[in-house]
Amino acid sequence: MSNTIFRVGTANMYDNAIRNVSARQTSLVNLQENLTSGKRVVRASDDPVSAAQAERALTRISRIQTEQRALENQRNAIAQAESTMGDAIGLVQEARQLMVSAGNGTLTSNDRATIANQLQSLRDQLTAVANRPDTNGIPLLGALGSAQSPFKGPLHGTPDYEFAGQAGQTASDGVTLPNTLDGHSAFMFYANGDTIKISPQASVFSVIDKAIAEIKAAPNSNVAAQAISQALANVDIGLERMSNIRSYAGELLNRADRITGDQEKRSVQLESDRSRAEDLDMIKGISDFQNQQTGYQAALQTYASVQKLSLFNYIG
Repeated sequence: MSNTIFRVGTANMYDNAIRNVSARQTSLVNLQENLTSGKRVVRASDDPVSAAQAERALTRISRIQTEQRALENQRNAIAQAESTMGDAIGLVQEARQLMVSAGNGTLTSNDRATIANQLQSLRDQLTAVANRPDTNGIPLLGALGSAQSPFKGPLHGTPDYEFAGQAGQTASDGVTLPNTLDGHSAFMFYANGDTIKISPQASVFSVIDKAIAEIKAAPNSNVAAQAISQALANVDIGLERMSNIRSYAGELLNRADRITGDQEKRSVQLESDRSRAEDLDMIKGISDFQNQQTGYQAALQTYASVQKLSLFNYIG
């Protein structure tokens, strides 16, 4: 009877030693994996709650990155649109200076004709600038949507220029900007379908065209000066509207900077949340690994001692 109890007890010791060594080895391997990856939670089964928290943080970070890529494209488009408005304002200001010079009483008809030709060149450039597309071929000043070339003209009839699209400015939200500016408000002097006009002319383009025609046709300096006086008043209306749209573009770019700053702060906070949820405290991890390594070595020594028991030679 005593021999049987001794055999069972020794066998239990042997099994326990094997289980202990195996458990210690598994823990040591897991801790080594944690140290290698730098993560406390390598797989969801390690800590389901923390794994879920880390996954939510990563999903939000990914969404912010997607929003930022879209915002960068929108920022580039608005930056191009703002630059385009700057070019357009420069052309109109140059045209205004020419109009002022055309009112000089010492000019001859040929002199005024030369100025008119220069104005024609500027008006042609202005139309091309106003219809400028972005790198994807979308009009930078297309408002709520327009044809590839939103500004049509000169046309035969009234109005002599038209905006081939829907006037208005696309709204932005907390993380986006519009892709285009409201070119209709910048260059046209009426709302689509509205017969009430701010100016006798329908657009900045037609103001310049009318000035060209009247400067060419003026029989003398007095008539030219009268025509130029009205043209300058309308040009100033146009410049004010154009400057307002350019200022709005500048505000949109400032808004983009604020959005980017807010998104960066959110990303940092979310990364901290993810790190707290799944990253390993390296000092604690190394300490745990060393302790587990010591325990594993002790388990191996215990197993070796149990193996030396003589009755193991007779255990089947």
